[in-house]
Amino acid sequence: MLRALVEAAEHFRQEGKFPPTGYKPKVPKWIVNLEKDGPHLEGPYTKKELRAFLAPDRQRSGTPSKTNLKPYLLFDDARYALGKAESGKEKEAELVHEGFLALLEEAYHETRLKELAQLLVFLKSPAVEQIREQVNPKDLVLFRVEGKDLAENKAIQFFWAKHLARELTAENKAQCAVCGQEGPVLRILPREVVVLGQKCQVVSFNKNAFTSFGKTQTENFPICPVCGSNVADALDYLARTERHHRTLIYDSKTGGLENQLAVFWLNEETEFSYEGQVYDAASLLSLLLDKVDTQIGPSAPSAELSQLNNLLSIPWIARESALNIDQSRFYLAVLSANKARLVVREWLEISVEKLKENLRVFLYRQKIVGPWGEKPQVFSIPIILDSLEDGDPNLTRSLLRMAYAGARPRVGILGAILNRFRNPKVLQNSRVLHPLMALLKLVLTYNNEEVETMEKLSTTCNEPAYLCGRLFAVLEEAQQRAANFKLNTTLVDRFYGTASTAPASVFGNLLRLSTLAHLPKVGREVNIMVEEILSRLDETGGFPRTLNLSQQAEFALGFYHQRAFFRATKGKGKTNESDQDQGGETDEQQI
Repeated sequence: MLRALVEAAEHFRQEGKFPPTGYKPKVPKWIVNLEKDGPHLEGPYTKKELRAFLAPDRQRSGTPSKTNLKPYLLFDDARYALGKAESGKEKEAELVHEGFLALLEEAYHETRLKELAQLLVFLKSPAVEQIREQVNPKDLVLFRVEGKDLAENKAIQFFWAKHLARELTAENKAQCAVCGQEGPVLRILPREVVVLGQKCQVVSFNKNAFTSFGKTQTENFPICPVCGSNVADALDYLARTERHHRTLIYDSKTGGLENQLAVFWLNEETEFSYEGQVYDAASLLSLLLDKVDTQIGPSAPSAELSQLNNLLSIPWIARESALNIDQSRFYLAVLSANKARLVVREWLEISVEKLKENLRVFLYRQKIVGPWGEKPQVFSIPIILDSLEDGDPNLTRSLLRMAYAGARPRVGILGAILNRFRNPKVLQNSRVLHPLMALLKLVLTYNNEEVETMEKLSTTCNEPAYLCGRLFAVLEEAQQRAANFKLNTTLVDRFYGTASTAPASVFGNLLRLSTLAHLPKVGREVNIMVEEILSRLDETGGFPRTLNLSQQAEFALGFYHQRAFFRATKGKGKTNESDQDQGGETDEQQI
């Protein structure tokens, strides 16, 4: 993963998408501009009023002291930049301001830039007091000299990279674990990475066993300054750039390991065109990570998951070269933050050619008719995770591996889905139920030839569990029709759990009740369905005594299909008419 990040950093930097080494975008609250007629204070600014400036940055933590002074060059808060003290912390402000001045003097001696000399003269003059009075200690301050942003100067950027390397490298030399070169290695990484609002170390150790042979801090994982900077810069860029990250799970109340961020990229950023439209390959391949439809590229149309199937079945050829995108590599990492430590939940590296096929299969196998008979749909991973309401991070990992790596479904997925069905409200909530059933169908029909026939009601499936699920939906429909659809609670709310796990124990009573109270009032169609399903169950040995997890899933599928069929025929005019025709008319003819 670290090697891939180093390569990505070099690629992004060549494309001009990357800040210089040791730099980070920041928005100042104040700008001190040194003009010929004197210093001018501009501001205060907000993030909405002013663009972000590329500014020197480094990791900074702990209480400032003579051995822990880490000023930022040219762009820092007013304590460092102007010596503005917080109440009761005058000595600390004096100390950090001296460190800021010492860094400026070091930069001047190495670069000999006259603008730095002008800035030093101003900061040591009485004129600084007037500026200091107008700002607060924690306000970010940027210095300009005659309108020039000194941080953009190539000599300043080169100095800052060397300065960080001198301060952060260890005394001992070693072989870099990433590039393999022998030389100085980092004692401390140059910067942290922000993951879902938490600052994290890319590499860290939390046990004494990792400090063997006298090695401390990052020396236990030797990494050279160039690779260390590239890894931190690449992860920070990916985590900040909307095009390269998606939040899979986030709960501000927990703020820990449960929250998960996906970052992704291609080793070759390319676009391709299809039927006159331009698509960004990386954004298309990450569409399964979106909670809503997204724009694919700056000028591309909105591509729904249902449309993605068409794009996955054609060759992707880059517009501006003869490169076959299928031979490119796609990288995906899922990250969490745990008390300032970076946790890598998942790491995938796969060719685009293989990835396209895996995504196509994942989408194809989850297609299922809607709860009201709408045409079959597919869902993204975050939507499925939301419907599961399960904090187990292994579920996220399993779904990602199924979609992107073509892995087999994890056994626990069926249990998580079926647990949701124990809540009667879930069976009535179309927004939650549809993605749950899509996942259930995907897992149940994995490597099964029946994947297409199980998109909607199957009148030829003779699996006892599926037939029991169908019968349960038919009995519910009879109850609803007998009451003219005025019931708020049906037999499903009371008996779904038992019917789906131990059919033989409950269906006898349900049939007797329905025969006496409901079926005589609902006409010939429903009665024929009951007789037909019971006849097929008799041929297979009658009601099963118990159902295992897979059979419970078949029960749920049969129940869902049959209920969707009834709703499609009943609900014409209430929802989209063409959807209802597609979801119910063919099956009605078969019945």
